[in-house]
Amino acid sequence: MNAAIRRVTDTGSLVSDTLIAAAMTALVWLQVSIPMRLFFGRPPGPRFGPGVVAIFHVAATPLTYLLIAACFVPLALRRRYPVEVLAATTFAYAAYELTRNPPAFVIIAVLVALYTLGTLADRRTLASWGAAFGAVTLFVSVPDMRETIFFSEVVRNLAMLLAAAVLGDATRNRRAYIAEVERRAAEAERTREEEARRRVDEERLRIARELHDITAHSLSIVAVQSAAAAHVIETNPDEAKRALVAIRETSRSALAELRSMLGVLRGAGEPAAPLAPTPGLARLGELVEPLTDAGLAVDVRFERDIADLPPFVDASAFRIVQEALTNVLRHAGSASVTVGVTGDDKTIVLDVVDDGASIASPAEEGHGIAGMRERAAALGGTFSAGPLPERGWRVHAELPLQGRTP
Repeated sequence: MNAAIRRVTDTGSLVSDTLIAAAMTALVWLQVSIPMRLFFGRPPGPRFGPGVVAIFHVAATPLTYLLIAACFVPLALRRRYPVEVLAATTFAYAAYELTRNPPAFVIIAVLVALYTLGTLADRRTLASWGAAFGAVTLFVSVPDMRETIFFSEVVRNLAMLLAAAVLGDATRNRRAYIAEVERRAAEAERTREEEARRRVDEERLRIARELHDITAHSLSIVAVQSAAAAHVIETNPDEAKRALVAIRETSRSALAELRSMLGVLRGAGEPAAPLAPTPGLARLGELVEPLTDAGLAVDVRFERDIADLPPFVDASAFRIVQEALTNVLRHAGSASVTVGVTGDDKTIVLDVVDDGASIASPAEEGHGIAGMRERAAALGGTFSAGPLPERGWRVHAELPLQGRTP
């Protein structure tokens, strides 16, 4: 993305610089053409002094227009080749001044090139190249040393060159300052986001540890008390009753602690308890109905009893099938899908196979497949997804009923 934006920006700069160079060339052409039409070939009159007419009493030749173009046309590439453009404009300016041409503002090209070098190069580079080409400019732009205006011309040209160089260097410093401020702001924002994520992860880890401690401690007590109650329920009913009371109190206390811990994970607008039924494979009919209305032919085949599935396994299996059918509807269009639920007393096996022709192997795994893989891995199961040899796609998951083994 950044490379594409940079290419677009460079192209826009090249176009704008080209238009500016063409406009400046046309303006200077116009500048040398109008005085020539007004004064060339005419004797001095009362409205214009002899000095003014003498200045413009030089005919503009095709070489004049060619040298003006040679001064300004290289400015189209001033951002890409600042040193080369400064050299080209300087020598074109020198050629214009050393030949017989009418006065023109061609020194503007040198000033623009020097300013551009100041915005792109470091101060040492600017000083070295600026001094070299500035010396050439001063040498050819001043009149004869016997003229009284020699020092004023030197001061004027030197002041313009220094102003262009200083302005370019100041612009570069300001751009670097703004870029550094933006970088630091982005770095601070990224650091804040990382800190927030780190704190969230730490809080989740703390809650998970406390939930583990609460459930492990409480369930251990329940297991011990229930075993004791079962052992003495016939010989000592009172002792069994006390064990059952202890189980009830421990369960209530554990539930209260779990509610207080999980309460911090709920949003402000969420209800205190879930109102929708827990998802499970028994609700596949409700899941398939809207998909069938959307044009997806779904055939669900149960080859295993799903009544004895643990709740978490049942919910994870439902979510895997739901995501697989959603991917078929999203990527395969109007396809036929077969959902197979098989397995034994230790494992449940899910197979979602479609005959869609438009599904191809993705370049990288999406969030849906990653989520299904994580659900299967959380239970200690296996998961695979990929295209079939001829056409279609298959999602296969095997989930153990006893959860992850130690």
